[in-house]
Amino acid sequence: MTLSRISLATLFAVAAVSFGANAAGSFVGNTGKVTFKGSVVDAPCNLAPGQDGTDIKVDFGELSMSQLNAGETSARTFDIKLENCNMGTEAAKKTAEITFTSQDQLAGQNLLGTNGSAKNLAIGISNITFGTAKTLTGLIDGDNTLTYTAVAQKAATDDVTAGDFTASTTFKISYK
Repeated sequence: MTLSRISLATLFAVAAVSFGANAAGSFVGNTGKVTFKGSVVDAPCNLAPGQDGTDIKVDFGELSMSQLNAGETSARTFDIKLENCNMGTEAAKKTAEITFTSQDQLAGQNLLGTNGSAKNLAIGISNITFGTAKTLTGLIDGDNTLTYTAVAQKAATDDVTAGDFTASTTFKISYK
């Protein structure tokens, strides 16, 4: 009988360890989802994905209200990267132009109004007229980088007020 109790106790101990090991081995720790997206375009170049092409974000960080109200501006550069360009043979070389547009454009001005709690602040893009196509020169086969400068400035005669701001523009590249 003592041997049976020892055997039974050993059997329970082995079963408990085995069950614990199996339970630990089948524990689900993390799950996730992968989504694939993109688009097929009929263009000689592809926009780089994300920050360098299809979803560009220009962070001005913190701007000095007193400097903006004194007429100073703050500039940040951003790039639009074109990848895998095939601009054609010399005889049939493709040309391209870019157009920036926005619903945030201030009436009668080549500036974007901002949204948010900061007031009387505007954003411009150097050498760009919103709504007007600008010819892109010097595009080559392969990869190209278009560099632009965004400028934050006082929008009008009223002083800029403190707070957060956003503004957005879309761009379209047309090939001929």
